[in-house]
Amino acid sequence: MSANQQPNEENDTNGQARSAKDGAEQKARKACINCRRQKMKCIIEGSDSCRRCRRSGLPCIFVPRANAATLPDSVAGFTDADFKTDVLRRLRILEDSLGISMPDIASSQSTSLDDGGLPHGEEFPAEFSSLGALWEAAEVLQSSAPSSVPRSVWHKGTIKDLWLSFHDRMPGLHFMPRKQMFSAPQPLLLASILYCSSLRGPPELEWIAPHYFAVLCNAIAQLCIPCSEISTVPSDSEEWAFQTILGIVIAGLLTEATVRETGLWISIAYRLLMEYCPAHIDETSREWRKLFSGVQIIDLEHASLHLSCPVIPIESPLPGLQTSHRDQLYRLSRMMHTGLTHFTGRGLPTIWSHFTDQVSATANMTNKYTAIDAAVIRDWARQLDEWLVEFSAESEGSEQDLRVVFRQYVLHRLVVLSIYHPARGCDPWSNSITPQEQHELLLSARATIKLHLHDYSIWSNFDLVMITWAALIVVQGIEGGAGESDESSLANVRTPGSADLQQTSYQDFALGTHMDQSWQIFDQSSLHQMMFSDWAAQEQTLRYTLN
Repeated sequence: MSANQQPNEENDTNGQARSAKDGAEQKARKACINCRRQKMKCIIEGSDSCRRCRRSGLPCIFVPRANAATLPDSVAGFTDADFKTDVLRRLRILEDSLGISMPDIASSQSTSLDDGGLPHGEEFPAEFSSLGALWEAAEVLQSSAPSSVPRSVWHKGTIKDLWLSFHDRMPGLHFMPRKQMFSAPQPLLLASILYCSSLRGPPELEWIAPHYFAVLCNAIAQLCIPCSEISTVPSDSEEWAFQTILGIVIAGLLTEATVRETGLWISIAYRLLMEYCPAHIDETSREWRKLFSGVQIIDLEHASLHLSCPVIPIESPLPGLQTSHRDQLYRLSRMMHTGLTHFTGRGLPTIWSHFTDQVSATANMTNKYTAIDAAVIRDWARQLDEWLVEFSAESEGSEQDLRVVFRQYVLHRLVVLSIYHPARGCDPWSNSITPQEQHELLLSARATIKLHLHDYSIWSNFDLVMITWAALIVVQGIEGGAGESDESSLANVRTPGSADLQQTSYQDFALGTHMDQSWQIFDQSSLHQMMFSDWAAQEQTLRYTLN
């Protein structure tokens, strides 16, 4: 063999070796995962990726066949952890696109709450050390929160301020007047408090409320996911259940009417109540009876705004939750439950439908007002009047107790009239409505607005929706004839000036005027004290507000 032939032989040898290596690599690669799933030919460009993955911006992962001769370097160096991370990353892209994002497991396991760089295991600053259990609940919420929630909401200073301000500033619940204090909150209760404090707190925190609302909704949904961290019941199941139910109740107070899923939340709360309420309740137990009343009230208020049938029974099937039939909230709940059940499913326009423009002006024309309807509605009104008289006298002069009783009376009175008028075929937005027909409705609506001006403890969504509803009724009544045959006329209602209000003062609606009182169903003196005595001096404030 000549010297001139030796390089060619070496080249042939090297070429054969490269061909063998390339063949083994191609045999090992066969096709990347993406091409294999799509049953497409995998065209390799370079040593890192195929043409399809490069164009799609996806990682090109080659899985060797079982009989592969060799493993390519890109596969041999691809560890199991890398593969899992990549799969989770691609899954996150799909979930974000579909709006069903789950928590970023990789990042949640490696980072703690955004508190300025405190990782797990290090000591908290002195200002945070007393709230150690709070951070545990917050970390559970953060690990399960949607990826769309910004990290800024998990800043420890923000969480601490919202948590403390809720206990300092928020009034007691009317079904649970004594404030409940929790040194170790459960995640769902914390989510409700963070949302409530940001929504009803200082204006500069309103921007963060939608993010906490997303956290809250996700936390409630996690209750229905088996083995999720939020649905996992700890050893102290009674305390966990009480706090979780209370969290749902607070969430319901903030979302009545506006979030239809509130009804589903109420059902979850009732199921937890039936499962975890202890058989024997004494003075050392949590206030389970009052918590049951709270679930009932949220259910009734939500049903009132949507005119739907309540789902929580009046009588609890558990003896430990039963209360006296003379109890104030039991009496109110019973009459509301009976009335709502009777008028549900009649096709009547609901209070909330007027805000969403989903009601037809002729929706109530197909209903026939029967003698049974008249008996039910008048008995409802009579019981509500008797309830006011009885529990106003039993409040022993306490200003707070009197305010709560009168607030419930005024709001529920307006609910009854909002059902009564459509059921009888009266359209409050029509030009044909007579003074006799609208007298009692306008009187109740004005009382509701005055209630808002003098009761600073109002914060639940039911109260605010009813006050807004009352304002629409008053404006429509003052405008006089602005209503047309369709609901779009509300957009054309002119806000009256102070001169108009002076001409249409409360004295114009004084009780005892000569008119047909066949439309009236309530005791004429029920609102007298509020409308014409101690609050009369602040009537000008009302006029200014409406103007």
